Amino acid sequence: MEESVVTFVLDHLAQLVAREANLLYGVEDRVQSLQNELQMIKDLLNTTKRKKGMEHTVLNQIRDVAHVAEDVIDTFVAKVAIYKRRTILGRMLRGFGQLRLIHHVAEKIDTIKATLNDIRDNKDKYDAFKETNNQSAADLEAEEEKRAQSLHRLRRNVEEEDVVGFIHDSKDVIDLLLEGGSNRKAVSIVGMGGLGKTTLARKVYNSSQLMNHFDCRAWVYVSNECRVKDLLIGLFKHLMPNFEQQQPRGNKRGKKSAGDINDLSEEELKKLVRNCLEWKKYLVVVDDLWKKQDWDEVLDAFPDNNRGSRILITSRLKEVALHAGHDVPHYLQFLNEEESWELFRRKVFRGEDYPSDLEPLGKQMVRSCRGLPLSIIVLAGLLANKEKSHKEWSKVVGHVNWYLTQDETQVKDIVLKLSYDNLPRRLKPCFLYLGLFPEDFEIPVTPLLQKWVAEGFIQNTGNRDPDDVAEDYLYELIDRSLVQVVRVETNAGVETCQVHDLLRDLCILESKEDKVFEVCTDHNILISSKPRRLSIHGKTDHYISLSNNDHSCVRSLFFFGSHYYIRGRDWKWIFKNLKLVRVLEFGLNGSDKIPSNLGNFIHLKYLRIDISYVRFVPDSILKLWNLQTIDLSPPRGNIPISFPAKIWKLRHLRHLNTPRPIKLRGSCSGSYEKMWNAQTISSLVLNSQAMSLIKRGTFPNVKRLGLRVTSECEAELPKLLQSLQQLSYLNKLVIVLRDRDDEGEKKLTDESMKRNNGFKPQEVLQSLGQFNCLTILTIENAFDLLTCELTFPPTVTELTLSEIDCISDEGINGLENHTKLKKLRLLGDVPLSGESFDLNCVGGGFSQLEVIEMENLKLEKWKLDNGAMSRLQSVMINDCERLDDLPNELWSLSGLRKVQVMKPSKEMARMLRNLEIKNGVQLVTEDYQPRFQSRLDSIDSMDFNTFEYISEI
Repeated sequence: MEESVVTFVLDHLAQLVAREANLLYGVEDRVQSLQNELQMIKDLLNTTKRKKGMEHTVLNQIRDVAHVAEDVIDTFVAKVAIYKRRTILGRMLRGFGQLRLIHHVAEKIDTIKATLNDIRDNKDKYDAFKETNNQSAADLEAEEEKRAQSLHRLRRNVEEEDVVGFIHDSKDVIDLLLEGGSNRKAVSIVGMGGLGKTTLARKVYNSSQLMNHFDCRAWVYVSNECRVKDLLIGLFKHLMPNFEQQQPRGNKRGKKSAGDINDLSEEELKKLVRNCLEWKKYLVVVDDLWKKQDWDEVLDAFPDNNRGSRILITSRLKEVALHAGHDVPHYLQFLNEEESWELFRRKVFRGEDYPSDLEPLGKQMVRSCRGLPLSIIVLAGLLANKEKSHKEWSKVVGHVNWYLTQDETQVKDIVLKLSYDNLPRRLKPCFLYLGLFPEDFEIPVTPLLQKWVAEGFIQNTGNRDPDDVAEDYLYELIDRSLVQVVRVETNAGVETCQVHDLLRDLCILESKEDKVFEVCTDHNILISSKPRRLSIHGKTDHYISLSNNDHSCVRSLFFFGSHYYIRGRDWKWIFKNLKLVRVLEFGLNGSDKIPSNLGNFIHLKYLRIDISYVRFVPDSILKLWNLQTIDLSPPRGNIPISFPAKIWKLRHLRHLNTPRPIKLRGSCSGSYEKMWNAQTISSLVLNSQAMSLIKRGTFPNVKRLGLRVTSECEAELPKLLQSLQQLSYLNKLVIVLRDRDDEGEKKLTDESMKRNNGFKPQEVLQSLGQFNCLTILTIENAFDLLTCELTFPPTVTELTLSEIDCISDEGINGLENHTKLKKLRLLGDVPLSGESFDLNCVGGGFSQLEVIEMENLKLEKWKLDNGAMSRLQSVMINDCERLDDLPNELWSLSGLRKVQVMKPSKEMARMLRNLEIKNGVQLVTEDYQPRFQSRLDSIDSMDFNTFEYISEI
């Protein structure tokens, strides 16, 4: 992490010099000199690999000095920025203080440079001392090798215990090994550390089914520090255990014999292994593979002898598994509660009877392990040696992870250290960052990626969008089995993610040691510290009133306590203590106003706050020139938020996320600056200011845009949409048409095709039809839009229409001929008054549709002809109270996987109860436990999930 700190400070200084040089007036030369010193220190870090002894001390010193340099420069810039905002008279009165500030900062930079020189000199002296005492790299390598061997022995002792479960897993892996043709094939098992990959592989390896199938079996352990020659020697000895005894020893002249296997080259060893395997149907287990290049180097030793040979690989890394074999890896899952308890009980009590009052305590502790076999086994081992009493076990409940992460258990080394130490440098801060979030917290992915960008973790992106690079980083962590996917979006993107509780605790420990962040709870609130990133997991007012922390260096602050309203005194505390903050995440905390002095946070890059009762954002927000993301959180509503029209002053703004509409105020004349970085602009009220900005092309690179139609612009909407065609990156568009209940609006009759918005729907969609990149389209207040045949943009794959009154055959014809549509959401209005309608889908229609959702529709009959919706996978129906049946043709669709019916009518509920489900379709309803009918057997336990629909950018 030290090199990450220095790299970030260097990048930060470079941005200041390039973008805000006027704020460094008087110290430019010294800042440039500091940059040069830090660059040399960064090169020194790249050559320092060990993190023990003197090297560890040096790394910590460098990190601390880099932090000091960052604080000095940021504090200076903040003060200069506020000084420059003063009037001419104010500057004159404070001119002497400004000169003194420049002198003070210059002295501090000189001190920092001197400290860096001392660190470098001390490092040189230590290196010379090490050479004098013959402490060679070989000695250090031998020490690391000894540690690795010790860790490997512990790992095998733990992972190869008699772990319960794996019945289905072992069957699946055996099937993968036995199926396929005669060509050599690699099969992989992938999962996080401690999940039991080696145990499963050993169970498969020793199965009688495979022992009888293969002529020859061998096992080789790779590890994260693979030495190909040692691996080949070990593999050959496994295949030929008596080889050396059968060979004659070298002659008296010292000539090498074939028995001197350690003296053979890698190529000679590969040849020996190949010769052993050439004429056999073999199974080789390559355990704990970490690197693609390691696989490439040993692959030649395994002949593709056309005899159905197989290689079984275990790895934490999906990328490595896919590189080694073309088949999809077998992803090992966590144990369920029943399996976890069985493993724990077997290890602790070893078949003996136990007091009944221990079972609830034991199950509570086992739940804390979250299905990770390693945690369960280590915990069981600890308790097996304690008195089996309620008193002793009560001491452990609630502190399971603390016991597991003690050094003597080496769980930290097995689960985290091996994976963490092998992470590329760019991923380490991103991974540790996940420890900021509370236990069992589902982390929303989009805000997480935006925070990574704001923190400066995403660097050297070239021409790529930083958000896209951040998403790549997340997927790398997922593929390395360090992050779990919780919810997936319909476009296959990850919506929320999570880290195992044990990994989270280890992240917190590592982060505290490396001064990345600290987590404050009610248990440690009185412990004084000086955090740089702080995550508060308790009551906000409680922390503000009791904490003794020094917050002067805090760059990121997160609130994850219960709901609380930020009041005047709280804002006063925040402004006083957090002058250098870059990331402010208020969590569930809200506020009834945004203070006018918000602009004093000049370093702020990310702001998220619940503004349920706020209607006004002050002009001072335009002074936050570093701001990248503004997230003004739920609840949704129609009351607009007043925002200054000169939004283009936020030059670095990337995302403006608001569930409520933004209404621009004031003059927007006088500048034609463009917001080149803007990616997301949520729900702009189309008044004269917004129309002016859109027409002048203020958001040239916007990807997600929301527009709320008003009477002021409704006549110009088709023309305005035509101007949006110039937005070549726009892929998501939300249009909110005028509500019938808008002030001053009269309801129109259903017979009238003239919309209450002053234009015909055909005109709107005709304008949209020319959009070349639009893939997601939402139209709210659609009303009678689907009563005539319409042509939607040809590139749209996801379409949402809400507040639908009626659907005609003519309207549905326009939809079903759309050849790229994959997801369709048809949402009605509440209450369900008015005439019913039918939904008739003809054969061949909706040819690419995979998901259909219908909610609150006045739908009476749904007809599905043969050949319609042929690719449909998921159906969700919610509160369509007039719909009493589902089409029989639905159950014949070969790709159908899930049907979810919530709040069904009585007739619908009766029909579903008597329905015989086939072809592996999962049925979920609200009234009773869902049923799953496979081709072979039936399972009567499925989770019930409610769902809601929210249109958002």
